[in-house]
Amino acid sequence: MNALGTAVVAGIILLLVSVLIDRVRVAFQARRSVEKILKSKTKHDPRALENPKYGTVIGGTDCLRITSGKGDSSELPWSEVEEVHAYKRDLFATDLICLGFKKSGREEYHEIHEERAGYHDLLKVLPSRLPKFALDWIFAVAVPAFEANHQIIWKRSPNQTLQATAAPPRS
Repeated sequence: MNALGTAVVAGIILLLVSVLIDRVRVAFQARRSVEKILKSKTKHDPRALENPKYGTVIGGTDCLRITSGKGDSSELPWSEVEEVHAYKRDLFATDLICLGFKKSGREEYHEIHEERAGYHDLLKVLPSRLPKFALDWIFAVAVPAFEANHQIIWKRSPNQTLQATAAPPRS
């Protein structure tokens, strides 16, 4: 092999090694950052990410109300939620955690994401609206960075009837 061929092969190998190292390093740093935030004693308000220009979401006692940034609105009664999917969208420099609410009997999904106003308040009320809904999925979806990490995080059991429950009284 001549010198040019050797240089090209060495360059390709160097490029592949640097891409591999970068993918591993970014995932490692993202995992450390998330763990550090979760262990932090200082209180971070996750609502700082929310912006009404992306729309709003409200987890009412009877239904999920979603308003887009353009003002279009839709409602999904809790009794018609069949599944809840969690995943991330790769926005090149950051990730966007999304939830998709599947309507019973249809391939129709109502999508919300962490930048919509009301998202974090909705996370707090979901356990009272969907039986056995838990928030243990967040870390698995958030890490590693830049991967979809799609998961079905809640599914209605066949014999489950859903009664909308009001928020517990404040004492």
